[in-house]
Amino acid sequence: MPSYTFHCKTCGNFTLFFSTMKGNKSHANCPNCSLESNRVYYPPNLYSYSKELRTRIERGMEPRKMTIEELGPKRTKKSSNLQRPWQVGH
Repeated sequence: MPSYTFHCKTCGNFTLFFSTMKGNKSHANCPNCSLESNRVYYPPNLYSYSKELRTRIERGMEPRKMTIEELGPKRTKKSSNLQRPWQVGH
């Protein structure tokens, strides 16, 4: 269930949970004073991800161009000695 944080000018921040992600969630009424409040946008929760994934997200999703030397030597696929051909890939 997605949660959204809003800021009320009189009561401060509050969080609401919605059952769907449909619709415009930029404004909501404060549960205490019923004033219209604006949504607060926070950066994604990245601290639980690995360092490699965090740096990849921070750099952007554009793939990096690599040279043949960076890819390393071409590996040949080992031919598997299958004794049970009905179990291919297991």
